[in-house]
Amino acid sequence: MENQIRIILPKKYDLVVGDTFQLYYRGVIEAPNPYVYSIVSICDKGRNFPRYFEYVPTEPGQHKLTMKVYDAQRNLLGEAETLLNVVAPKAPEKTTNILVIGDSLTGGGHWINEARRRIVETEGEPAGLGFENAIKFVGSNKGYYADSRNEGYGGWHIDSFLYNVPGAMWIECPNSRTPEDHHSIWQDVNGALWQLETLQIDYLKFNRYKDHTSPRPEHGPLTHYANAADTSPIEFTHSSNAGGSPFLNPETGKIDFTDYCKRNNIDGIDAVYIFLGGNGLMGTEAATLPRKEYCQIVVNKTKKLVGYIKEAFPNVKVKIMGQTMRSLNGGIGSNYGAQLPFTDVYEIHYYCNELDLAYEAWCLEDAYKDFMEFINISGQFDCEYAYPYKEKPVNTRSTVTERMDIDGAHPTKDGYKQIGDAVYRNIIASFCCE
Repeated sequence: MENQIRIILPKKYDLVVGDTFQLYYRGVIEAPNPYVYSIVSICDKGRNFPRYFEYVPTEPGQHKLTMKVYDAQRNLLGEAETLLNVVAPKAPEKTTNILVIGDSLTGGGHWINEARRRIVETEGEPAGLGFENAIKFVGSNKGYYADSRNEGYGGWHIDSFLYNVPGAMWIECPNSRTPEDHHSIWQDVNGALWQLETLQIDYLKFNRYKDHTSPRPEHGPLTHYANAADTSPIEFTHSSNAGGSPFLNPETGKIDFTDYCKRNNIDGIDAVYIFLGGNGLMGTEAATLPRKEYCQIVVNKTKKLVGYIKEAFPNVKVKIMGQTMRSLNGGIGSNYGAQLPFTDVYEIHYYCNELDLAYEAWCLEDAYKDFMEFINISGQFDCEYAYPYKEKPVNTRSTVTERMDIDGAHPTKDGYKQIGDAVYRNIIASFCCE
């Protein structure tokens, strides 16, 4: 009966003295419902609670954590180990320029802002360290925060950064849509399908559904095709291209990070955090290939991007961030309806695990291990309480309500802060510790 359940733990987690670390079982135990089993965490530090392991370190050091899963007859179903690497923060002597590459989870800058706040400011909860010149986030995208620049764009995947693929579009219109409408599908006047990705006050961004190459419509309406809560037509009189890869040299048409830095007045890149992999599942490759094979294709393409970065900045450190587990409580249904692959919520979790394993294996390869590192996010992200929700009647004849998520992929601000916490710990361990 051994190893019937996989526990997806990384080689290590970074922890910081005085910072509360919580490792959520739902993010690392591969089972439709891990709580029907006996979950045991064993460590010389910390505490084992029903949903997570918790440790608030008071001094630097390293501690082995062993996690075990048993069935009702005490048969061992799965076991894994990780290292808790605790560091004490210390203000660095020089500033680290950090470039973040990602999708909609990055573009707004929410988690970047929290990681930055905790390092360079003193206000807030938990209180920041006040290392004013420790880090600087660079990039052409401002997001919602002036000091949390990045290269994150809604709906993008690795191909979006490598190639000059047909882009998304922005439309200008009064926006009354809600997170329930995220990823809903709309049809333009020419019959092409577009997927709603980004909601702003007076603008909406749409990606090409299943990467079609039809011309961008110049005007509306867009009529509802699938999965929206608000199905009324979207009227607009103007649209614009969302742009291509920011790393393409406009003169040569090739990826060129030296030119990219010159165009954006960036005086070098010391570290790159890559947070990709959540998009692309509806593409041709993803639909026809086994998950492991598709994940390896994603890794191989990302290797190309890292190669371009390393060529421009030989001393760069590259961090590959793992996946956030998607909504377990209705968000997937709210955004994607009942269409595969998204309607199979557990299969999406399985994909996230496979991609995490592929990412970490890559970072441990001999040619990469000296300058690359994998950061597990799923274990540090409380996916059960991280997404927007509403109170919905338990059935059509009842006034009793239950909590139901209304967004399957985009967290609340509290959820983004947990991603920021994970990156904060890694930045401290990598660039700001004794």
